[in-house]
Amino acid sequence: MSAPRLTTERLILRLPSEADLPACSAYMASERARFTGGPVTEPMDQWRGFLAVLGHWALRGYGFFMVTLRDGTPVGRVGIINHVMWPEPELGWHIFEGMEGQGYAYEAALAARTWAASELGFTRLISQIHPENARSIALAERLGATLEGEGTLLGHPCLNYRHPEVMP
Repeated sequence: MSAPRLTTERLILRLPSEADLPACSAYMASERARFTGGPVTEPMDQWRGFLAVLGHWALRGYGFFMVTLRDGTPVGRVGIINHVMWPEPELGWHIFEGMEGQGYAYEAALAARTWAASELGFTRLISQIHPENARSIALAERLGATLEGEGTLLGHPCLNYRHPEVMP
C-alpha cells in the first residue's frame, strides 16, 4: 500500500505508520474526539479505528494522511474519506491536543484538497460537521466552504458544507 507524501511550508502529510498509533489513540480517547465518533477508550477499538484508516487507503486509494511537523511531531490527521454510508467524498480533519490554533489544519486541508482535485478528480468536496463543533465550522468557512444543508450522520445532527471548486 502506498500514499503520496505531501509537504507544505511547515508540514508533512504521509501514510500513517504503526509508530503513529499512540498519538492517534490519545486523540481517540480524548474529549476532542466527541465529534468524530469518540471518545474511544478501549485499546482494541482504538486499534480497529487506526486500521480502518489504513484500510481506506488500501480500498479506495485515498484516506486520512498523518500530519506531522517537519521534525516529526504529530499534529493530527487530515484527508479525504468516503465511507460506504457517506454521500460523497469528504475533506476531514482531526487535530491533536496542543496543536490547534496554529493554522496547521488549514495548511494541511488546503494541501489535501489540492491533491484530491489534481490526482483524484475530486473538485468539489464536502465536509460534514456536527453543529456544536465551532472550530471545525470556522475552519470549513476559512477554507471557503459554504453551508449547503443539514442532515444526520451516524445518528447525529450534521451540517453539510460544500468546498469551492478546485481545478486540477
